[in-house]
Amino acid sequence: MMIDDRTAPAPGGAPGRTTVSARALEHLAVGLARDLARVPRRDVSVALADDRGSLRVSVTVPVALQGSRRDSVVDSGAALRHGLISGMQELAGRTVGTVDIRYSGVRKIAETRVA
Repeated sequence: MMIDDRTAPAPGGAPGRTTVSARALEHLAVGLARDLARVPRRDVSVALADDRGSLRVSVTVPVALQGSRRDSVVDSGAALRHGLISGMQELAGRTVGTVDIRYSGVRKIAETRVA
């Protein structure tokens, strides 16, 4: 798999460059997917590929059932897709062209209350 390691100019025009490796992009995508899907890290799998200059993100997560909160699978998939696209653009400056989501089971998440 080859993912373009683009460089960004330093703020204020200072010499140098910032490179985001493929592994760092993968970790970022996993973290975003984990937060958006509301599941533990161990339940998230992400694969990245080059899709004609943009990223193709393939995500595998379980459907998260949390107490009384019951989003439809379609709604949670749309939120996950949108969150990955905007998060990768905002945090890494990468354009995500396609997000493929595969649900792999169901995970019941216990609600926690803060007093």
